[in-house]
Amino acid sequence: MAKDELTYSDAVRAAAAEAAAALGKNPEAVRPQKDNAAPRKRPDVQLADAQTITTLEACVADLRSLLAKAEERAAEERSRCDRLLAETLVANSRAAHLEGELTALRSRPAPWWRRWRQANGV
Repeated sequence: MAKDELTYSDAVRAAAAEAAAALGKNPEAVRPQKDNAAPRKRPDVQLADAQTITTLEACVADLRSLLAKAEERAAEERSRCDRLLAETLVANSRAAHLEGELTALRSRPAPWWRRWRQANGV
């Protein structure tokens, strides 16, 4: 850096010294001071925030309760579906068995009396 170039802090000090000379004050009095005080919040805003948080917590509790009920209902419905599926499988198995029996019965020759009636036109 060249000798004639100022750094930022040097420039601030020079500007503060010039301002102090123009105002007839000490350069330290002209420099910006840091405000260490925390920003104050309005009490009504804090109260409104607390009420909002309380309301939201109540809503979350209600939603959790609804979710638990919905999960319980879903479990009951899954159980019901499983039971109905098992019943359907049993019914299909029984229907297949009965179809086999019907086919076997149809393939047998007719009893003698039915054949005699058909032959004699009775």
